[in-house]
Amino acid sequence: MIVVMVVDGWDQPFNGTVVSSRRFAEALLARGVQVRVLAINGRSREVPGVELFQMRKLSVPGANKMMDLMRVPVAVPDRALIKRALAGASVLHVQFPLFLGAAAIKEARDMGVPVVSSFHLQPENILRNLKLPNFLFRRWIYRLMHRWIYKRSDRIIAPSPFARALLHREMPVPVDVDVLSNGIPEKQLSAFRLRTRMPDRIHVLCVGRLAREKRYDLVIDALAMSRSADRVHVTFVGSGPMREALKKQSRRRGLSSSFVTPTDAELAELYAKADLFLHAGESELEGMSLMQAMAGGVPAIVSDSPDSAASTLLNHQTARFTYPDVRHFAQQIDCLCAPDGPIEVLSAAGHSIAKLLRFEDSVSQLLQIYRDMVLVEEKRKESHRALA
Repeated sequence: MIVVMVVDGWDQPFNGTVVSSRRFAEALLARGVQVRVLAINGRSREVPGVELFQMRKLSVPGANKMMDLMRVPVAVPDRALIKRALAGASVLHVQFPLFLGAAAIKEARDMGVPVVSSFHLQPENILRNLKLPNFLFRRWIYRLMHRWIYKRSDRIIAPSPFARALLHREMPVPVDVDVLSNGIPEKQLSAFRLRTRMPDRIHVLCVGRLAREKRYDLVIDALAMSRSADRVHVTFVGSGPMREALKKQSRRRGLSSSFVTPTDAELAELYAKADLFLHAGESELEGMSLMQAMAGGVPAIVSDSPDSAASTLLNHQTARFTYPDVRHFAQQIDCLCAPDGPIEVLSAAGHSIAKLLRFEDSVSQLLQIYRDMVLVEEKRKESHRALA
């Protein structure tokens, strides 16, 4: 089987879609699947065995700096390269619903290659960072993605039940939509450590792009407002356009903090020593960083934003705050950090939920989706030959 993936920013760290795509590519290779990737040129983070078909990066004067800071580069489609990548392919899998994905779908349909597309990108993330109003542009972006990508796909993958419901509401399609979690690798699950109490010095962890929709401004204000402010050190992992503004806000509020871009091994160490994980994001389709925290037994508090799937992973009342109420956020932190706070309950419950989202199960499900699509395409071609 030959699978062609569209992952514009294949080399980018701290991008959930890229991290997930690379994990799946490695797992597919280990199961004997040939993987080709359509991406922007660059080989700083190669995956042995993956065949790269490299496009040039889109340059938009006035927007290049923002795209670089957001770590969401956009590829310029090269039709000849796309056709070469699709030659003999079994399935095209579009991970990013951008120009390259749209062009690849057009060529795949012309060549009789079945198409599956993943729903990873929320317009809300784009609009908040460009400071554009949702009510004007949200529907427009959904319509573009619907017309370019999802309406032309044979099958669609959503990373959570929340994401599938959102897709059905905003971009209804007449094809199957499979819920397939990005999954939690066994290595992360085996790193579980039961937390039973808050130490005198509390290590708080936040992981993700330093962008507006992550609402780290709420994290800083809530921690500074909490009764445990003088016991806390918060580590922000990632990069993005809000980095300097968040540093200034943290200093202004007198909060002990650090901003880092660690290696994978260093990130695992940060999760291992964390006492509390905070996720205040406004929009989220699954929440991979939260899932890793839960796998490792780190108690978490997340926002209950209606545009985020994060709160659907956690059922305990203390684990959620009313978005964007910073006072309630601070109260939830105080509740958890109190001597009788439900640390052990949240630590154990999070790990139990994480065990239901094993990455190996997701890989098996993805392979079955590919096989089903190939079978359907073979039957369609046989039917056409019979009619001819």
